[in-house]
Amino acid sequence: MNIIKWFELEFGSLYIRRMLSFEAQQKNSLKSENKRQKENRPHTVYYFHEVNDPYSHLCAQILKPLTDNYEIDLIPLIVGKPPKSSTPETEMRMKHSIEDAALIAPYHNLQFLPLISEIDHQSIEVAQSILVNCDQSKFVQTAIRVGEALWSGNSDELHSMNNSKDHTNNNHLPSVIKKNNLIRKKMGHYFGGVFAYEGECYWGIDRLPHLERRLTEVGAKKENKDQVLIPKKPSVANKKQSPELYLDVLWSGRSPYSYLAMKPLAQLREKYNVKLRYQIILPMVMRGMKINPEKGLYIIKDCMRIADENNIPFGHIIDPLGEAVERCYSMFDYVRRHNKEEQYLHAFAKAVWAEGKHGYLTSTLKTIINQIGLDWEEAKTELDSTNWAIETDKNGETLYELGKWGPPTMTLSNSENENLITVWGQDRIWLIEETINLMQVSNN
Repeated sequence: MNIIKWFELEFGSLYIRRMLSFEAQQKNSLKSENKRQKENRPHTVYYFHEVNDPYSHLCAQILKPLTDNYEIDLIPLIVGKPPKSSTPETEMRMKHSIEDAALIAPYHNLQFLPLISEIDHQSIEVAQSILVNCDQSKFVQTAIRVGEALWSGNSDELHSMNNSKDHTNNNHLPSVIKKNNLIRKKMGHYFGGVFAYEGECYWGIDRLPHLERRLTEVGAKKENKDQVLIPKKPSVANKKQSPELYLDVLWSGRSPYSYLAMKPLAQLREKYNVKLRYQIILPMVMRGMKINPEKGLYIIKDCMRIADENNIPFGHIIDPLGEAVERCYSMFDYVRRHNKEEQYLHAFAKAVWAEGKHGYLTSTLKTIINQIGLDWEEAKTELDSTNWAIETDKNGETLYELGKWGPPTMTLSNSENENLITVWGQDRIWLIEETINLMQVSNN
């Protein structure tokens, strides 16, 4: 790697580190709050709703509790589908979103029972028209009703709601959607089911606790009110009762979420009789996928919140895209033969996501090998080998067979190699634990 690229990575790291620092975040939050008070503005939360997005349907159901519990002005905006640059594998993403939303809804006392998996374009336009034109005071109940009609394929119910003369004129609808899409982009996001408050975005019900925490900090929480969504607490484990299980983790060296998943996965391993089997895959960008700037920036900010919440070092970043990932992977087979793959991948990820190390440097990789107690002279004989490409190709095929496209994707299986559950993202590790606990109950 040439010196120009080295400096580019260093300057990029410096910018991100300053942006993510606790001091910068506190300063920005305080600045936003002071400006809001000076302008005598209420606590305004924007909510971006995509009518055929499963996560938006879940979010619609918590809008009333949110406004009941916090002194906020909620401004709902109807948006269209995300840009292609933020949604690789569009069809696969929709299938995953439907299955995932249906899976998590009951745990949050929400309803999502999709009877169809594809909504036609005309129904989407009717739903958009209803919500764009409805009275803001009725938006919440209307959005829930519209969502139920859409996902049950009840076009009669949908058209019965579209009886206003304002709804019949849809000439202005594309311009409204386009305007709202631009507002969403300006605020820093690209999906539906997103909340935005004073410079920060919060995607879906998974990030609602972060929004609630911030609203509480600025004094917007109403007296004697609880949180709308309380994160699940770990269950009481009985490791002796847990059968032998395996968790295959499809992991990427350029995925910060893969890194952030490693601590809770290690805790899961200690808590239950679960063997972790890490499997490397190519980063999405190295598979030809593109990520737009707002997505990249949101992911880094989101990861910082998760890291802070879970006391995981993060933020001093040197992007490992390309050569760093390749050189890391080149020694993966070696460390696996010594049963050190988890320690190796964690040390590499921590180096590039938290310690500002250039992952492509031989000195960095040597330090990592020494840290995990292996012999560098032995390990370096496999440095820059290309055998890893065969493995990443195979694991990439497995990823798509599971109906996923991004890391970390995790599959829990038993000793008979039966797939008990497959989830995507560190947000769903609790579902793996829930599956294990249900197995314990059924075995008693």
